[in-house]
Amino acid sequence: MMLDIQSVTVGYGTIPVLREVSIQVKPGQLVAVVGPNGAGKSTLFKTISGVLKPSSGKIRFEGVDIGDIPAAQRPHLGIAHVPEGRQVFPSLTVMENLELGASTEAGRLNWKDNIEKILDWLPRLAERREQMAGTLSGGEQQMLAIGRALLTQPALLVFDEATEGLAPLIRKEIWSTLLQLTGSD
Repeated sequence: MMLDIQSVTVGYGTIPVLREVSIQVKPGQLVAVVGPNGAGKSTLFKTISGVLKPSSGKIRFEGVDIGDIPAAQRPHLGIAHVPEGRQVFPSLTVMENLELGASTEAGRLNWKDNIEKILDWLPRLAERREQMAGTLSGGEQQMLAIGRALLTQPALLVFDEATEGLAPLIRKEIWSTLLQLTGSD
């Protein structure tokens, strides 16, 4: 099992948002967590990426209990999180944002090949490589956040609201790229 979440309870302060949640994700599996606003999807993703710590339960990634591993170390394990709201560095160029994806050992291994793959998959980023990220459209910023996460060479990629608020054409482009990456064309 790549990701094994067992009976996790987590919340903000003393207020639990998720109670006794269990999920298993196998390698190569594409899993969707669906629910209305306020159901706890973002809380779950923040817990997987280490931003929130469960009050009970266990999270194992590739067989290792990661409950005490800080959020900053989880990308080095192979976990990438594309949070809601795009989260790019607006005062950096597209390329500088992408270079941050090479912060993991896996991301540095084949940097030149990987960046070319990302720019092939997301050609709008190639066109705008020297543009400041803050001047990109919402869809382009989302592509940039996805590209940066992919450059860490993750085993697990967690998206929160991957295409929320984007134009239908941009949504289609992003999902097409993601399906191509997972081999689910």
